[in-house]
Amino acid sequence: MTDTQALVLGPVPSRRLGRSFGVALVPSKTSSYDCIYCQLGRTRCKTIERREWVPLDLALTQAERKLASEPDYIALSGCGEPTQ
Repeated sequence: MTDTQALVLGPVPSRRLGRSFGVALVPSKTSSYDCIYCQLGRTRCKTIERREWVPLDLALTQAERKLASEPDYIALSGCGEPTQ
């Protein structure tokens, strides 16, 4: 995932949420930490910079394509969190 590419995952079944999909708004392994226990591996972009990592219109366009799957929930997150 690049700085200008949202990543839409799913839909996935969940016992708690039903059908859901996620929109990652922060590029992979961009974080303010470099946790040794992270399941995604080492942080490649360690930063505390606050900015728009993915253009809103791009994230909305990609998410709209997944709405045909009729999700119960949509989760907004990042691939490497937590950033401030």
